[in-house]
Amino acid sequence: MEDEAVKEFKEGAGPWSLWVGVLVPPLAMLIQLQVNYSLVYWACGTTHTWGLHLVSLLTLALTVACGLLALRNWRLAGGETDDEGAGVIPRSRFMALVGIMESALITLVLIAQWIPIFVYGACQR
Repeated sequence: MEDEAVKEFKEGAGPWSLWVGVLVPPLAMLIQLQVNYSLVYWACGTTHTWGLHLVSLLTLALTVACGLLALRNWRLAGGETDDEGAGVIPRSRFMALVGIMESALITLVLIAQWIPIFVYGACQR
């Protein structure tokens, strides 16, 4: 099993999936913030906030998906937090754990950024 994991994280799509789990959640959060700022004038002019909700929902779904991908990678790498030293598997475990924790934190941040859309009107400044 460990040989399959080493091969996956060395040659297959494993390195890309590790980096996706680490890099996509913060980028999604920044994109969500920027797109929602851009959509506020449209939402105020049309009195529809569904665009703001849609962007928040899509980025939240993307972040949760990246967290699940990082969880899959962590399980594939052995699912332990024990450090065995240098190598492909310990590096993959570390990156997967960083992706899991980062996705969890950014999920909370995205929810916190979504709450004002429910509370305040789009035209309030």
